[in-house]
Amino acid sequence: MKSWTATSFGRPRQSLTLIQSLPIPTLPPGAKHSRLLLIKVSHVSLNPADLVLMSSLPPWLPFRRNPVPGQDFAGKVLAVGDAVPCSVKVGDRVAGATGLREAFWGQGALAEYLLVDCGLVAKVPQREGWGAREAVGVMGIAGQTAAAMALRVVGGGTNDETEGMMKGRRVLVNGASGGVGSVLVQICKGLGAEVYGVCSGVNEGLVRRLGADEVIDYRVHDPLEEYLAQRFGEQQLDAILDCAGSQALYAHSPRYLKPEGKFINIVGGWSQGIVPFVRNKLRPRLLGGTPRSYELFLLSASGKIARRVAAWVEQGVIKEAPIDSEFPMEQVVEAYEKLATGRAKGKILIKVADTE
Repeated sequence: MKSWTATSFGRPRQSLTLIQSLPIPTLPPGAKHSRLLLIKVSHVSLNPADLVLMSSLPPWLPFRRNPVPGQDFAGKVLAVGDAVPCSVKVGDRVAGATGLREAFWGQGALAEYLLVDCGLVAKVPQREGWGAREAVGVMGIAGQTAAAMALRVVGGGTNDETEGMMKGRRVLVNGASGGVGSVLVQICKGLGAEVYGVCSGVNEGLVRRLGADEVIDYRVHDPLEEYLAQRFGEQQLDAILDCAGSQALYAHSPRYLKPEGKFINIVGGWSQGIVPFVRNKLRPRLLGGTPRSYELFLLSASGKIARRVAAWVEQGVIKEAPIDSEFPMEQVVEAYEKLATGRAKGKILIKVADTE
């Protein structure tokens, strides 16, 4: 099979090699492997975390073993382990995401065949016009993150409870045209919230089509925090979902976010998020801390969340999979270079192979 591997350290063009003749994996024997699925991969969608794997983690690290990048996948089940639930069977079309741990150990998604735990997948939504291409765009890391953020706003619950608790809430999505934001706008609007999307003016049409009640161009309204204070000073927001990573947006939030409101940020991690986390989450208000709730949210991929996303697709809460572009398997480097610009409108996909 073909598989992309990070054979060195640096940018995608420096790091990645397409290996043409790796052996196709098989289900290993033994009880500890009995929950595995063998999947023929049709599509992969790219995430910024893939770039971190290539550029920020040197080859001498003990857990970095011939990494295969890519977390989001969709494809066809070819074989199932003995302990896989009967709801998943050979021939099913599934989608989901692996973790970075699997990528470090050479089990990432950018390969023609993939072994993955059944707990990380969900069936492709049964909805007209939706297939593997659309599913990978919303059921991977970005879509699962969007779903989990929306659930954090209302404290979880069943689909019906979530819908009831979201109605009437005023939610600001910063970075509304990106991979996470474009799904988040749809979920919040589909569940009844008033949604305000922040993006550049060139993406206004996309964000309005996805359901935003109002689109705020951060380039026109600069500084953004001053505009938000004027716009929402009297009727403050219930939640701010920051998909772009703005410290100023949080620091000034008492001017436009309710005292009981939630500020949830997904941009961070060990490389860039630990300082904002300590500053915003742990610093007491008496020492200059901002008097608003702050959460740095890091997703752990889950088939349960993927199934929630699939259900929202089937119910019409999520109406489309915003896709920026699609590249063939041989042009993964070019796809990652586009991802690195930060200007993609929605997800960048890789067509790995046909699964018919």
